[in-house]
Amino acid sequence: MEERLPIYQNGVRAGDLLRREEGLHTVFLADCPRGQGEGLRKVWLCGDGAERVLLGTLAPEGSRWRLTRRLARSGLERAGLTGDIWGEIDQTQTGSSQPGAEPPRNALPVRPCDPVIADALAAERPGRWQRVGDCWQVTYPWQQGQPMPLLPLFCFARVGRGEVTFLLNGRGYPVAER
Repeated sequence: MEERLPIYQNGVRAGDLLRREEGLHTVFLADCPRGQGEGLRKVWLCGDGAERVLLGTLAPEGSRWRLTRRLARSGLERAGLTGDIWGEIDQTQTGSSQPGAEPPRNALPVRPCDPVIADALAAERPGRWQRVGDCWQVTYPWQQGQPMPLLPLFCFARVGRGEVTFLLNGRGYPVAER
């Protein structure tokens, strides 16, 4: 059985979510038109009285944003996603709105050269900054299941007990763990 469900962004229909049952799993295929100047976009599964479940991050594919996920039906049932469900898009981090524009000014110890990193740092709640050699380390409180701080840098995150840490050079670029 296949069913086409809506995906909304800011209350406006932004695309389609195809739901297909495969044995003990449900496969979701998200498809949205790709506009100009858009950043990372996450899709959440939602339902009346249900908890939101992260489906994933849309990936650019030609003139479209697409995502395919296979989830256990039992997990969807535990989250209360059994009846009427839909998708919701959260635009997580974006690049600068104008090419060549200056990163936003902030009180951070680094001024990132990359507009995506600059916007991510400016939009994030304050972290705990500490000098580590010639780099800066920023730490945020974080638990598994919560949104990841500085999403564009998630692959550089060092996860500790109740916190996540990122290491940045003086120009704001991530540094692999030393």
